[in-house]
Amino acid sequence: MPVIPIALIATGLLGNLLLVVLLLGDATAPGRIPLAVAAALALGGGALMLGGLRMLEPRRPEPLDHRS
Repeated sequence: MPVIPIALIATGLLGNLLLVVLLLGDATAPGRIPLAVAAALALGGGALMLGGLRMLEPRRPEPLDHRS
């Protein structure tokens, strides 16, 4: 079982969920979270999820043969 890619995907997802909670709280009390922090959380969560998904994707050793 690929533990590291799943952990990366879960961490990215939790980071994005944290961002949503922070932004929803910021909607009721504006100015609590700077835009730079929100952007860093969004980019970091996305990068973690993409990295985990890329590790899960199987590699193709030879190029595809498009002749049928």
